[in-house]
Amino acid sequence: MKLNVEVISYIWCMRNLIWILILLPIFSYSQTRKINIKHGESCSYNIHYGLFSGGYAKYSVDKKNNEITVVLEGKTNSIIDVFFKIRDRYETIVNTSSRLPRYFKRDIIEGSDKIHQEYFFNQETNKVNTQEGSYDCVKKSQDMLSSFIYGRSLSSKELKSKEPFYINMFLDEENYMMEVKYLATEVINSKIGKIRCIKLQPKVQIGRVFSNEDDLIIWVSDDKNHILIKLEMGILVGSLEVDIQTAKNIKYPLSITD
Repeated sequence: MKLNVEVISYIWCMRNLIWILILLPIFSYSQTRKINIKHGESCSYNIHYGLFSGGYAKYSVDKKNNEITVVLEGKTNSIIDVFFKIRDRYETIVNTSSRLPRYFKRDIIEGSDKIHQEYFFNQETNKVNTQEGSYDCVKKSQDMLSSFIYGRSLSSKELKSKEPFYINMFLDEENYMMEVKYLATEVINSKIGKIRCIKLQPKVQIGRVFSNEDDLIIWVSDDKNHILIKLEMGILVGSLEVDIQTAKNIKYPLSITD
């Protein structure tokens, strides 16, 4: 079966959709912040290219004692499965006091490729133990998914700062610093209502998923939750979009304008 350029572009982006979603809340952090998440929170998203829908993603939160477990899953739908099947699952366990991860797990099936990663963080010694060995990490390092927890702790005022935000991450056995800058405040018409959002542009790493460091733009709710509402990513032809479909058990009222 022959694929056109648009479908090929879509499949290429779907292969990386989970990697993109987990890098969304790439903000700075502080030991005095509160985690604005409660047990049972979950959001689901539709991934599409124009009117062409090809996949879904969902995260859920389990809060118990002094830890939060976040699970993010993504998959292609039955149409894209014919060409390239994706079943990805990520998990992180974060201490609610330090807001630092102690465990990260990545299980992905993408076509014929399968990857399994487990990271065990020692935040006292700045070490990460993996299947590949023991690695040095930067102080207060985050995994790909635990950055989601840190990003939720900043205020809207801080996110709208003229200065960019940074976070240290341990990613694929390497240390990586991500930068994100504020662009504007906009109202996004979504499935859950018209939401006032903070528009941000992370500076992404060229060569891993993106061909340009400015290829990713995200919108998070302009309230105490800062949940992801919308995402746009530049691809070979046009752009891929991620739109929120449901939001359950959110701790604070969303910035709905209607």
